[in-house]
Amino acid sequence: MKSNYYISSFFWSTLSKILTAIVNFFSIPLLLGIWGKVDYGILSLATACNGYMHLLDLGMNTGAVRFYSQWILGGEMDTVYKVAHSNTVFYLLISFVNILGLISIAVWGESLFNITHEQFLVLRTCLFILAIFSIPTWITTSYNQLLVANKQMAYTQQMQCVSTLLKAALVVVALVFHLSLPVYFFFFTLAVALLLLPYAVECKRKRLIDSFRFAFHWSDFRVVLSYSLSLFALSIFQMTATQSRPLILGIFADSAADVAAEYRIIEVIPLFIIMVGGTLTGILLPKSSELVAKGQQDEIERFAYRGTVASTILTNVLCMPFMLGAKEILSAYVGAEYEYLSVWLIVWCVTVLFQIHSTPGNSLILAYGKTKLLVYTSAFACAISMVINAYLCRYYGVGSAVIGYFVYVLIVIGSYYVAYYRRLLHLSCGRMFASFLRPTFLSLVSFALVCFIPYDFLSLSVIHNERFYYLFLFALKALTWLFVYALLLRGFKIITVKGRQITLY
Repeated sequence: MKSNYYISSFFWSTLSKILTAIVNFFSIPLLLGIWGKVDYGILSLATACNGYMHLLDLGMNTGAVRFYSQWILGGEMDTVYKVAHSNTVFYLLISFVNILGLISIAVWGESLFNITHEQFLVLRTCLFILAIFSIPTWITTSYNQLLVANKQMAYTQQMQCVSTLLKAALVVVALVFHLSLPVYFFFFTLAVALLLLPYAVECKRKRLIDSFRFAFHWSDFRVVLSYSLSLFALSIFQMTATQSRPLILGIFADSAADVAAEYRIIEVIPLFIIMVGGTLTGILLPKSSELVAKGQQDEIERFAYRGTVASTILTNVLCMPFMLGAKEILSAYVGAEYEYLSVWLIVWCVTVLFQIHSTPGNSLILAYGKTKLLVYTSAFACAISMVINAYLCRYYGVGSAVIGYFVYVLIVIGSYYVAYYRRLLHLSCGRMFASFLRPTFLSLVSFALVCFIPYDFLSLSVIHNERFYYLFLFALKALTWLFVYALLLRGFKIITVKGRQITLY
């Protein structure tokens, strides 16, 4: 792959995530003002119910891309066409199962959630809307896999940007015309489903499909499905640990809709960080697969150690500003009355810091394909996190979901250091941890230094708009931290700059 592929893919992926975060940042307070905290929490429950349905993917989102890439590289386009048609049929069948699941919850699921009958009626309508758009949404996944495998990730992210802009326009319309929550949710889901059109057209234009007909070729598709199923068990526990959190809050919390709304508020920032960091896996996996296939241990070690340094620096840059200015960003985001959620936002960002720094090591583990132990570890960690979430929600509310997920990540990442790095990858666990610790320690030093800086010269009397005051204060802290952090990285020679070339230690 050429370097411009990595650059353009990361640029457009990051831009898409930033745009989504900006739209969420401004839209959620506005939508809270239209419908109130309780009714807005219904959206979180509806999307959580549908999010868990993505387990039906059965690991195909990884497996299909892997095989498509190999076949396209080898010029086996006839096989690509057959599997693409089969994959579309596969996702069509999944969408039917998704529809049945959503309708079942809508009809018989009222007792599952600790909400009023009137709130459940709104939730039921949202679930029906999700069911209506399940078919185009799932089939979009099939075409997206073809485009990503053909190194068209930049195009898919450009279309995601367009979709996000449509969602932003919808918020304005909802604000001006006072749309009801179900009407807003209908057009919001429509904006997501419309991605099917540009994706399908681009696949046809790039000759990744020969037609839009439905066909099923089991002998070709079976290879992809068999490989994907090996990743399915791992996906079950990863998805459960992630998607079960708002559902558990909805079932066990005393005021489910309120807590779900709080979860929705604080998840935006960690979700943005995870989405940006998650693009690294898609970018690094092809390179790690190549190194593993060639058995180049020296290159594997260089990739693992330097990659961990790079991913750790990136994750610190993404996480630390929000940890430093948690109160300010929440005050600017949804109002000073939600400052009490700052502690849980900080803990969640720490969790993400531990999670994403291991992306290079994780890509090497996936490249080897030996995930049996990881499946057992994820299952154990998932069960522990769910128990913690259910038990603590009555004491800590939304914080129980954050604590439970923190425990899950620590257990899984711990298994990397205890089992995988040394035994499978033949890496030094101490050096891998040092690759994480050194940039993070300097990040914490920068954090401490910035905390001692007085900001008394800034007040609401200087910046009269409360929201802009908190935004400015957050930006000032973040930029100051980033400047100090960059100086420390250069001063301790973790990063060296010569001309236009940047080198990692």
